Amino acid sequence: MNRTVGILLAGGLSRRFGSPKAFAPIGGELFYERVYRALEAACEDVVIVSRAEFLALFPAGLDVITDLPEVAGKGPLAGIASAMALRPADRYLVLACDMPFVGEAESQALVRLAPEASDVAAVRTSEERIPLFSVWNGNRAKELMGSVENGNLGVFDFLGTLNTAWIDSDLLNEDRRVFRNINTNTD
Repeated sequence: MNRTVGILLAGGLSRRFGSPKAFAPIGGELFYERVYRALEAACEDVVIVSRAEFLALFPAGLDVITDLPEVAGKGPLAGIASAMALRPADRYLVLACDMPFVGEAESQALVRLAPEASDVAAVRTSEERIPLFSVWNGNRAKELMGSVENGNLGVFDFLGTLNTAWIDSDLLNEDRRVFRNINTNTD
């Protein structure tokens, strides 16, 4: 069986939200705790990619890294590329911390449904594509790093260069609210 590493993206600036989303409370937990649990259910290991100023806020024992210096602060693709470079694996399950309603069942289903032949398998609803809930083939790590180093930071642009499979969200959970991205304190 292939080794799958979970990548929890928790380093965004959270400008619209007003405070770091990773540490926002929801239902007696923090956003990152819920996302971590969802990844942990489907992966052998989980790595959190965050900002240097947040490292001390995570409990000891969690695998928390920052972007590699050559791509630091260049957005979600930099976080994914850094995790791939530092934690080699056959594939990666990526989930952003601002999607705290995605649970264990959805993560396990996405890993199960991701076609082996695809470079990336990401979720889509009938209204939108959700690239930061996705399974990435580890063979694309160098290509991704090169793209980010060259300043190509658009997630959709990069996915457009790959064999990307879009998995219908209804196959994971018919309640599309599960896949919403929380951008403000009022979402």
